Amino acid sequence: MKRAIVVLVAALVLTGCHRIPFGRSRDAIASASPSLPRIPRDAARFEIDSVTDSTATFRVREAQWVRPGLQSYVVDPQQRDALVARLRLIARDSANATALVTGQVARVKVDHFLLVVRPTSRWWQSRTFWAGTLLGASVGAGGVLVAR
Repeated sequence: MKRAIVVLVAALVLTGCHRIPFGRSRDAIASASPSLPRIPRDAARFEIDSVTDSTATFRVREAQWVRPGLQSYVVDPQQRDALVARLRLIARDSANATALVTGQVARVKVDHFLLVVRPTSRWWQSRTFWAGTLLGASVGAGGVLVAR
């Protein structure tokens, strides 16, 4: 009996910690219009400091999550954030970051803005996961005490 309660509580904790998408998933939305790149609305916006033929340098300020390997986009604010180029971050120091142009529609200028997509956190790094684990463990321990 006790073992069944423990297994039930463990199953509830594990299933309750995963996010269940409501409606269509991100992949279904992205595949609906494959010709248009979809830039997330919550992408961080940075001013471009300098541009060469194949790189752009910008100040990262307090964005500690910016690291090499992240995907970024250059948009033109005068054209309602029209996509100008795609970039990949290749270097970062304490104040600046450098991105390499991987594909472009038009020439990148200092007047444009760089959008960096914030990386998603792993499931075990989420506060929701740990809150669910703590709640599940306390409910499970309470259930075991009541069952005795």
